[in-house]
Amino acid sequence: MTETKTMKTTTYRLSTLTAAALCLAACGDTRVDTDTDATIGIETITPTVSATASDSDSDSGTDTDGGSDSDSDSDSGETTGGKIECEVDADCMDPAKLCSEDRECVFNPDFCGEADIDIEVETPSVVLVLDKSGSMVANSWDSDADPNTPDVTRWFSLYSVVELIAESFDMSMNLGMVLYPSTKAKSEYNINACLVEASPDVPVAPQSGGSILATMPPAAASGSEIAGGTPARAGVITAFDHLLSLADDMPKYVVLVTDGAANCSLEAADESERFEVYDEALLQQVADAYAQGITTFVVGIDIENAQSETKQDGNPDATNTFDKLNALAEAGGMPKDGDTAFYNSLNQIELQEALTSISKQVLPCEIPLDPVPDFPDWVEVKVGDGKYQKTAISDCATEDGWMYVDDAKDSILLCGALCSEFQMTGDLDAQYRCPDAG
Repeated sequence: MTETKTMKTTTYRLSTLTAAALCLAACGDTRVDTDTDATIGIETITPTVSATASDSDSDSGTDTDGGSDSDSDSDSGETTGGKIECEVDADCMDPAKLCSEDRECVFNPDFCGEADIDIEVETPSVVLVLDKSGSMVANSWDSDADPNTPDVTRWFSLYSVVELIAESFDMSMNLGMVLYPSTKAKSEYNINACLVEASPDVPVAPQSGGSILATMPPAAASGSEIAGGTPARAGVITAFDHLLSLADDMPKYVVLVTDGAANCSLEAADESERFEVYDEALLQQVADAYAQGITTFVVGIDIENAQSETKQDGNPDATNTFDKLNALAEAGGMPKDGDTAFYNSLNQIELQEALTSISKQVLPCEIPLDPVPDFPDWVEVKVGDGKYQKTAISDCATEDGWMYVDDAKDSILLCGALCSEFQMTGDLDAQYRCPDAG
């Protein structure tokens, strides 16, 4: 059995030509072992420098009177013929230059070296909390926004979209899954409809997409496999407890997907209260998790902005699920922009767009640079199998490429197609080049 890990890192390969690199090469192995798996591999770029020294003997130190003048040497930092004269390296005021034997500041050919640098990459841990209630197969909807094609069950669409997310982002985030109710739940008007596992159906782990799809009931599942109430609070409690148990500082998220109002209250006194009353405690549970560092995204499946009827049907009475999910999304800490705070999808296309959008939000394209480049104008970046690109763009909203976040130039922002590629592959290469390196 393959050992699973609860933390994944993204590999950055970095070609660096820095003063810090030189120190590592010259001072022995100064690397510190860490628990992080993210490693920057270095490719050396050795500049070819042809430094032509001036003939320092041309200034013999003899004054015009024929007498020797021991003080005739230029002061440090003064220029002669466009060259900076110096006594020591510090006089050059440039870490890439040194003071030559001829007392001139010249480019230091040993300034660029190579080093292995370990950095921690914030790979998010994301638990998908998925509604497996009976309504997910009892109700069908439009999968492709085409009225001429057959409708499919909501579960069919959810499975298809989770499959896409798992395939697209499996390399760049650590995924887990909780089904609510569990696969043991029954279509009964009692506690058996509200069963939820105390541990995730699939724990958070690197490249767990295959395990998630293998654990979910199949896309074409029927009422015999998709059954039960909507115990959303029990589902998120399992997800929250699991995320809080992870011994790392990685960002933590829950994506709650539902097609109805939460019931199956843990404190219900009888069956009527269990199924016909909305579980108000869900809101506080999500708010408490956010206070502990867990963000919750809320995705609705075909949610109407209307109040439910009061009748014994297994659904909360006199409840506007639309309003409840809006409040839940606000409490989760990452509401959607606009009038609707949760991601409400009316067909499979919109469901796919919602989950894809959320996945990209938990995978930021702002990348810190460590070490900070000494020559930011000579940095080149490549994502995936693309070509190295020098920074050239000025508007991240409309252009593909990368740019520095601010004048500190200690982090970069991937934009457009470059950002999308990084989010799906987690593969970033950068080169720190030096002036005059060829």
